[in-house]
Amino acid sequence: MKESKSILGIRIDNFNNDFEDVLEKLKNEENVLIVTLDVHQLLKVRSNKKLKETVNNASLVIAAHRTIARGYNFIHKEKLEYMQDFIFFSNIMSYIDKKKMSMFLFGDNEKYFFTILGKIKKIYPNIRHLGNLDNPKDKEELKKVFVGLKKISPDMFLIYMPFKKSLCWFDKNKENLKVKLCVPMSRPLDGFAGKIKSPNINILEANKEEAFYLKRNIFRIFLYFDYIFFWTLILFEKLALKLNRNKNKENK
Repeated sequence: MKESKSILGIRIDNFNNDFEDVLEKLKNEENVLIVTLDVHQLLKVRSNKKLKETVNNASLVIAAHRTIARGYNFIHKEKLEYMQDFIFFSNIMSYIDKKKMSMFLFGDNEKYFFTILGKIKKIYPNIRHLGNLDNPKDKEELKKVFVGLKKISPDMFLIYMPFKKSLCWFDKNKENLKVKLCVPMSRPLDGFAGKIKSPNINILEANKEEAFYLKRNIFRIFLYFDYIFFWTLILFEKLALKLNRNKNKENK
């Protein structure tokens, strides 16, 4: 069972180690958007009204970094379960594989689809692959895609696009999109495509995934500012909540 609270105006769901149970409850619903957020993505969502609305209306919002979990605990005095995007991808794919469910791959990088699907079939042989398609630029072609998806009704619609673009695409097309689990996913699929190096299990278990990628980014110094900004905002939110509680006590 998931519980929801917010930090910095963004809803975060706490699934209390019952991720599979949450999926069981969501799997037969329509257009179930599942979003994972790291610190950088959370700050992007916070500063974009449309993205914030999309994320706050998603079916499941998962913290993908321990810094968010620590901020959540600092604000709410509660432990938050978090799941790095590679762990999340592994868990949801394992669930789909175990249940022998179906998937459809959609995105902007068709040239990588063959490599990605080859690895998925090798690791998760019980997943039924119903097809894949590059995001069509023509509106009439996109309408045909929606008709086809309605007919085949995949259990999971995997969107391989950059974070912001995938959420904007979902929000723009959700009225015509008739799928079940809808999962925007970028970095783990970049790893499957061979575009980036994927962290090994030791790095993931040691919570060093972010450091692993920051070392490979020449602009990493600027990314570290996001953590300073995040904690500054968290401190202000904590202070505002404390002042508000004191004000309410005085008014009673």
